[in-house]
Amino acid sequence: MTHDPPAPGGSTPRPLYGEELAPGARVGGFLVEEVRHRGVVAVLYRARDERSGASVALKVMRPQYASSENALRRFEQECRTLEQLAHPHIVRVLESGELRDGRPWLAMEWLEGRDLEAELAARGPFPPREALRVLEPVAAALGAAHALGIVHRDIKAQNVMVRPGAGGAPHVTLVDFGIAKLLDPGHRSLALTSTGVTVGTPVAMAPEQILGAPVDARTDLYGLGVLLHQLLTGRLPFSAGSQAELEELHLHAPPPSPSHLAPVPTALDAVVKRCLAKRPEDRYPDTAALMEDLRRALEPSAGPGGRTRGLGLYLCARPEAGEDADDDALDALDRVLDAAREGLSRCGLALMVEGADFLLAATPLPPDASASRARRREVLEALDALWPELERHVAGAGIHLEATLHLAEAVVEPDASGAPRVVDGPLLRESGWTRGAGRPGVFVPPEVLEGLTTR
Repeated sequence: MTHDPPAPGGSTPRPLYGEELAPGARVGGFLVEEVRHRGVVAVLYRARDERSGASVALKVMRPQYASSENALRRFEQECRTLEQLAHPHIVRVLESGELRDGRPWLAMEWLEGRDLEAELAARGPFPPREALRVLEPVAAALGAAHALGIVHRDIKAQNVMVRPGAGGAPHVTLVDFGIAKLLDPGHRSLALTSTGVTVGTPVAMAPEQILGAPVDARTDLYGLGVLLHQLLTGRLPFSAGSQAELEELHLHAPPPSPSHLAPVPTALDAVVKRCLAKRPEDRYPDTAALMEDLRRALEPSAGPGGRTRGLGLYLCARPEAGEDADDDALDALDRVLDAAREGLSRCGLALMVEGADFLLAATPLPPDASASRARRREVLEALDALWPELERHVAGAGIHLEATLHLAEAVVEPDASGAPRVVDGPLLRESGWTRGAGRPGVFVPPEVLEGLTTR
């Protein structure tokens, strides 16, 4: 066993190659820096390439599985799978090998960013067209895999990495082909597991996976449907208190309609429900057909649609710094958000995204300059009247209440009555808004006040 050099003062050196690799362990041409994720069969480390100095993701099998023929074959299959899949939206493999004790390892590109699950937790649901921009590269990656007879079998938000890309567009990468299944040219399953063994993640498993039946590319289409529903609504289509209950829902329960849970076009309901069909033959045949239908569902309807300027409001209510969120505070939080929803509706601002402690609402502005000024003044006056009511709901509860207005381009479509409503566009990219530095009250940037002489 290799050890670190003796520590100053004669203390006992720490082994580098135990159950987990310690910082400083050398694997091929890579030096381990830290553990980043502990999986059941393997551990993922952040390491440094000694030749280039670049960070790499190093996946090393746990020692207790190194004698398992099935585990070894699965790990080797992941290496071979990634080596075949040279695609801009699939994690890139750099090198693979074995430790001296027989444990296989796999070095991959290091993806600096966060997965979609963390992204959703931080910002809430995605506007429909932004969800499309995220799903397109995932579907393209899966299409490339399916063309080579490879089924991922574990499509979920945690396996999609999102990084800042050129021009502000996200760069999306599909990761973790650890349970991918190779198919023969006729797309019949070549199993590495015994018949009847369930492989996958319960929150996104297709019915055939739960039943241990053969899988094919349409199994990944089910996972894409789960992911699309989650992007649009901020929640999974099915949730339960136990794995058995969750599996029953995937097997038998009809999927919910996204439009019942979020302000999205009703045409998206049919897309999600076809992806989540219980029988593979009732789903889309491939990713290309799914994406064609998804784009069509997001095409603006006839009527007063297109692009215009819009006004958005982000309202946040959370415990003051250093305050515990006790029952009184949580009750106050519920009251103020309920009052805000009702008040913003009276102001004519439609609720777009909702979280545990925030609301994002928006309204289109008329293209005529005079009408736009009148509409902005109307919203400001309504907020001036609403704000004291909201403050009364949180008085003495240790809740910090603030709001920000923002003016930007918006994509609009007609609602059921034919009136324009905001559905997407820069206006809904709340992360790019100008903030009020945490001051209480409503922060109104200069562009919102442009042309208004009084408030």
